Amino acid sequence: MIAAPPNPFSTRFIQPGAISYECFDGTVTELAERFLKLPSKRGSIIGPHGTGKSTLVASLESRFRAILPNSKIHPLRFSTDRSASRSLKSVSEWAPGSIAILDGYEQLRFWSRFTIERIARARSISILATAHQPIRRFETIRETSVNETSSKWVVEQLLQQAGVPDSARELLQSEAWSRSRAKHGQNLRESLFDMYDWWQNRQSEGLPSIGKPASGKITRQNEE
Repeated sequence: MIAAPPNPFSTRFIQPGAISYECFDGTVTELAERFLKLPSKRGSIIGPHGTGKSTLVASLESRFRAILPNSKIHPLRFSTDRSASRSLKSVSEWAPGSIAILDGYEQLRFWSRFTIERIARARSISILATAHQPIRRFETIRETSVNETSSKWVVEQLLQQAGVPDSARELLQSEAWSRSRAKHGQNLRESLFDMYDWWQNRQSEGLPSIGKPASGKITRQNEE
């Protein structure tokens, strides 16, 4: 009995940090070095929903750790103000000269942002934040966006990780992919969610080629 390959669009494959960010017009290392040279010690990455901001800061975090192995890195991700309130309890423990990575900065209320920036300024802590719009007093170091080249690259990386790289061409030429990209525009993340369902449906229906071994009986696996 041959097990079906894992769904390339499962959470474990598409969550921030699962694949690296590709700049195309430079390197993540160059972007990390640019941020570290900011006199203000405040940099931001801005862009619409689902354009790779969280993936980029995850890649930048690994670069920071390589460039500054002795520095403390404080990655925090905010999805709601309530989650932000819980995460911010650690702010008072940030070490002088460290780096704070704040993903979803706009979720914070005014006084939370004020407190973070005050502590960061007093302790010479660098802040890298993500948001959908420019952040006051922060220098934008990258605006994320999605085009045909970048979305193709992401899909190819996901299929490579799942062990089915030969499926990329068929998927990218499928009606389901075209329809999803037209529907979601810049939001690549939503298209990847659509492809998860599409992949599952093809496997459950026993359709050929996409994600199916050449021979043998397929068994379903727990994807999450």
